[in-house]
Amino acid sequence: MNILKLTNGRELSYLNEVEIRMGIDERNGEERYKNELENMGVSDITVHKYEGGFKIWECTIDLCDFIEENQSLFAGKSVLELGCGAALPSILTAVHGAKEVFAQDFNASVIEFFTIPNFEENPHSAVIQGEAMGWEEVPTKLNGRKFDFILSSETIYNEEDYQALHDALVATIKDDGVAWFAAKFFYFGVGGSVPAFCQFINERGILVASEAKVIQASVPRRIIEIKKV
Repeated sequence: MNILKLTNGRELSYLNEVEIRMGIDERNGEERYKNELENMGVSDITVHKYEGGFKIWECTIDLCDFIEENQSLFAGKSVLELGCGAALPSILTAVHGAKEVFAQDFNASVIEFFTIPNFEENPHSAVIQGEAMGWEEVPTKLNGRKFDFILSSETIYNEEDYQALHDALVATIKDDGVAWFAAKFFYFGVGGSVPAFCQFINERGILVASEAKVIQASVPRRIIEIKKV
């Protein structure tokens, strides 16, 4: 078991590579998720095939720290995490009293062998659901469900996905809800960036995006806050 220690000292548990592999082997994962797991071995991300869900990305830690700074907000609330991977941010909201959490990832293998087991390793009393789907499927598959908080980290690197992310947010955020996206300011060589994403969101006039926190680093990072207009 791996431990993520946050800035304030809180610890979250998540499966290590050996434990993930054991789960895959025990439940015939190689055969059931052949295409996903083949792409996992090729690179960190293979766009629209394997989206990096078995890796803990830098901005995930930023988002967890930001949640810790706002931990009093989550008691009794509903939370959706888009592109959840390890789901550490949404797990943390469950630890802080969220009543229901829905974790979405592109890859079913990630949900089965990483997301759900990680929830089981961290004590909480939330009702948990995890499901694999693309962002363009979120409005239909969640069928009108609305959430108080929507979380996402390291998901804005591909500008081609901005419309689907925007539409997923519009479909699932409550009128008084808030979304927090953690991201690198620029994704060099890929094309996505915080300015491009915020501009895309704001130009459509339904949601408003702004920077909520600056993380200084060699590659600067941000927490973006999104609300309904």
